[in-house]
Amino acid sequence: MHLTLYLLTRLCLASLAIAAGEARSPTARARFWIDRAPEHLAVCVAVADRAQDAGLDPLEVVALSFAESRHTRGLTSPRGAVGPLQALKRYWAREGDTNDITPGLRAWAYYRRRSRSTREAAGKYNGGGARSAYAAQVEAHRDHLARQLRHFRATGGAPR
Repeated sequence: MHLTLYLLTRLCLASLAIAAGEARSPTARARFWIDRAPEHLAVCVAVADRAQDAGLDPLEVVALSFAESRHTRGLTSPRGAVGPLQALKRYWAREGDTNDITPGLRAWAYYRRRSRSTREAAGKYNGGGARSAYAAQVEAHRDHLARQLRHFRATGGAPR
């Protein structure tokens, strides 16, 4: 499945709408869209585009990025996980990586090849197993994005 930049952007906006909905008040939601959404959108589109270039399902990787960081660039966890996909640098980074997305894509590709489903791969990626709440969240977000994609294609991108 190859998605155009327009569709990748629309999918990322659908993903960010969930993040904005997590804000506790209308003012906080508005502040999210004004102050933070442009940066998060750029990260999300970059993640989706690089995933697609690597031959990975961009919907799965966007769902993973949402679960790991809400599409935030430049994060490093206390355990050394980096980037919007929060991959452990000591295992997944390679000399010559030019961004903090590539290690996460490498890790996701590894786990995805060894799994039968998005949920199973997410459980392995996170270490919590396929029955974990994390794996269920990634799968549910991927399914939400797939529904959005079907809607965009059926209506030419018209809002619901």
